[in-house]
Amino acid sequence: MASRILTFVSCTLYLFLLINFTIIGFASFIIGSVGVGLFVPKFITYQAYENSTCFIVDIEHDTCQDSCYYIMWSVEYYITNITSSQYTFSTITQTYDTADVITDIISVYKVRSNHTCYYDKTQVLRVQWNEPSFPTPYLIMMTVGYSLTGIYLILIAIFYYRY
Repeated sequence: MASRILTFVSCTLYLFLLINFTIIGFASFIIGSVGVGLFVPKFITYQAYENSTCFIVDIEHDTCQDSCYYIMWSVEYYITNITSSQYTFSTITQTYDTADVITDIISVYKVRSNHTCYYDKTQVLRVQWNEPSFPTPYLIMMTVGYSLTGIYLILIAIFYYRY
């Protein structure tokens, strides 16, 4: 009788661990796959931007409809392609919540001054002040998800060959 109870407990524990490992393995595979799906487009966007020096030609600022404020800089910057190099004229537009922020930003980005900007190599008229961020959270998500999937597969192989 005791051996039957012990066998039942060990089989139940084995089945419980197998089900839990399977749920964790599939969930980690899904997390890794979602990480890849989010990482790839963000990384392509990150790679598409090149830095340049923007010369501010003009500044306009006004209020939006929903109690926000925007600034529009007219800028000129130099781009270098494989085939040619040229000056490009474009605008950078950003919105802010308060008018105080606008005065601070305008005091930094003044007319007839140079600042580092980033333009899209595929659409050279798309320009912004800040460098696009590297998709680190999605890289971590991808790495952790697929690492846990690998651990799951190793544990399942150990259980399979051992029992």
